[in-house]
Amino acid sequence: MSSPRLLIISNRLPVTSNLRDGVLTVTPSSGGLATGLRNWHKSSEAMWIGWPGDVSRLDRAQRDDLDRRLEAQAIIPVHLSKEQVARHYHGFANRVLWPLCHYLIDRVPVDATGWEAYRQVNEVFADTVARHYRRGDTIWVHDYQLMLLPRLL
Repeated sequence: MSSPRLLIISNRLPVTSNLRDGVLTVTPSSGGLATGLRNWHKSSEAMWIGWPGDVSRLDRAQRDDLDRRLEAQAIIPVHLSKEQVARHYHGFANRVLWPLCHYLIDRVPVDATGWEAYRQVNEVFADTVARHYRRGDTIWVHDYQLMLLPRLL
């Protein structure tokens, strides 16, 4: 039996992919979460699951190459459409939840536009986590973009 792992789940992955002149590169991200958890990820049998960013410019072969390169680093991408990102991240998460979680109640809109996309993206993450989970793994979910995920799991 395999030993338990740490599954780090975040909206974004700790790497950034870039396509320039047909060449795909993958470099470490410099954000706070990526920097803060990089050692946990690298020094243990951890797996990181998250959105790899906009990969719409990649053709199928390039996207498959990206997925293989990420998997070799124990990183699992959750691919989302531009519409899902717009409604989930830029819509409900940033328009409604960000001000709510930062005590800016006067900035919370009256309508909940994007709720359905927020729920659906959390379900996509839940499906991905469930596919990679092994009995005994610890699941560590980060930030308000994925607040439904623990309940869905």
